[in-house]
Amino acid sequence: MSITISGSDGIDQSGTTGSTILPRGTEAQRPSNPVDGMMRYNTDEGYIEYYNAEGDIWSPTSATGVLATGGTVTEITDNGVAYRVHTFSSVGTSSFQVTRSGEVEYLIVGGGGGGGSYRGGGGGGGSITTGIENVSSSSFTITVGSAGAGSPGNPDIKGSSGGDSSAFNITTPGGGGAGSHDTTAGLTGGSGGGASGFGGSGGTGGGASGPNTSPGGSYFGSAANDSGGGGGGGATAAGTNGTTSTAGNGGEGISSSINGSTFVYSSGGGGGRGGTRSGDGLGGTNAGDGGIGDGADGFDASGFGSGGGGGGQLSSSTPGGDGGNGVVIIRYKI
Repeated sequence: MSITISGSDGIDQSGTTGSTILPRGTEAQRPSNPVDGMMRYNTDEGYIEYYNAEGDIWSPTSATGVLATGGTVTEITDNGVAYRVHTFSSVGTSSFQVTRSGEVEYLIVGGGGGGGSYRGGGGGGGSITTGIENVSSSSFTITVGSAGAGSPGNPDIKGSSGGDSSAFNITTPGGGGAGSHDTTAGLTGGSGGGASGFGGSGGTGGGASGPNTSPGGSYFGSAANDSGGGGGGGATAAGTNGTTSTAGNGGEGISSSINGSTFVYSSGGGGGRGGTRSGDGLGGTNAGDGGIGDGADGFDASGFGSGGGGGGQLSSSTPGGDGGNGVVIIRYKI
């Protein structure tokens, strides 16, 4: 049964000492066609909420949840729930200042590894850690890992590994740097860097050392000019191996919409290769592709935590691509 009071009249209960029982129920039991100003008790969250038609959201009537500062702050709506998002993308150390305690979600991504040169391997993606943390009123140190630099066109220098990122005393490793012509093996990292595509017994891909990570691709073959480096490992898949005629592809990363936009983090870079054949050496989503052919440079990563592509042929002019910087993203309900 419902009671409607129209006009300017209201209900006067000033002379009573009892209480009024509001409608109550779970979030799934909210009215299907709400109107501005509706009020009810949310049994899932344990608070009174009202409907705001302008924002098309149900909001608590009293101050509740986290208040904080730090990073780049945005507000989003995800499945009808309002969140405040703090994004830390500048390399180095900063602070997340909490002035009212509560529960937060987080995504921590290590920096991506750099690609190798001269048929170089692809850089490994940084490790990814996600979770929920109950934070107190305090200051928390946030560290964003730097991108690993690609090999500077020198067959004796591997790609550099990405820097570690951290938040809430959780450290997330950067991706492994990739092997170059004369330094064949990829480096261990969040995900491993790929091995270079140069002959003899070849090189092995770097191993993985963090959560949500994979090894880099290896190379076992001859010194043929068409040989390719292994792909860098990604958060959800290993880099594929290079062969005497193809370069390995980078492993795929992880998709997340924690900041309101779906994005793929921590993919592996593609390996580089000499010769004229095409169709390989591709990085994972938002990672760097490998340089294919004589004189082709590796491509830089375009995404957070992803690996750079390996350089193609020619030892003095085919640098590997740089990885992507890490990132830390924190959000909470408002």
